Amino acid sequence: MRKGFSLMELIVSMVVIAIGLLSIASLMTVSRRSVIQNDKRSRGVGYLQEQMELLVGMGYSEVVDTYVSGDLIAANAGIPSNFTRWFLVFHDDPIGGMARARVFVSWTEKQRTWIINMETYLTRK
Repeated sequence: MRKGFSLMELIVSMVVIAIGLLSIASLMTVSRRSVIQNDKRSRGVGYLQEQMELLVGMGYSEVVDTYVSGDLIAANAGIPSNFTRWFLVFHDDPIGGMARARVFVSWTEKQRTWIINMETYLTRK
């Protein structure tokens, strides 16, 4: 009757533990990348919503009087330089007395450009 572990059992258990730890380490990098990507998306949505609320707060008349229909307007003030924000306003779209506003936010991450957008309609009151 022997007590304890043999050298072979110890080596096999260490290999199994090492494989498990390597698997966990690779999952950590994937998880970290996902957290960073989701953070940028959340910030992008925040910048998008900020501009949209500004346009809605202006109201139909001021938006139509201020912006030319169909012109691309940069709105990068107040956001980090790695993000870009712009918007379009269309007068009398989809019908007369309405304006359609569409806001875009983009950023580049690992040689890929992400673009998100939001659209709303303003009506004459």
